[in-house]
Amino acid sequence: MDLLGTIFCIILILVVLVTNIIFIRKINRTNDSHYKYKILFFLMSIASISAIMITGAIFQNVVLIDYFKITINIESYQYRIIVMTVILIINIIANFTLLKLYLKRRERKSKNKINEIELIGKE
Repeated sequence: MDLLGTIFCIILILVVLVTNIIFIRKINRTNDSHYKYKILFFLMSIASISAIMITGAIFQNVVLIDYFKITINIESYQYRIIVMTVILIINIIANFTLLKLYLKRRERKSKNKINEIELIGKE
């Protein structure tokens, strides 16, 4: 791996860390702050990176090379920077969307538990 790949890996690690820090801060504000939710979100962040990279590789090999017969110079820096930028932008969008959806799900579940307890207490 050269310098460009190293920079890209560091940026991806920072994106995962930032989204996990935001998630930990927001989940600590609720009563539903268990370590298993934090670990699960971390694993989902890593899985999203893997899924996006695999999808990008399949798109490149199947669609661009096989279907459109485009010859790509993979060694050029311009191509690598463009691909890394696209993967990074898609990953940032996916992680923050995943963050919002998972927090909404946690909040919904914690509200349902509180409402059930209140209803039982009122009867």
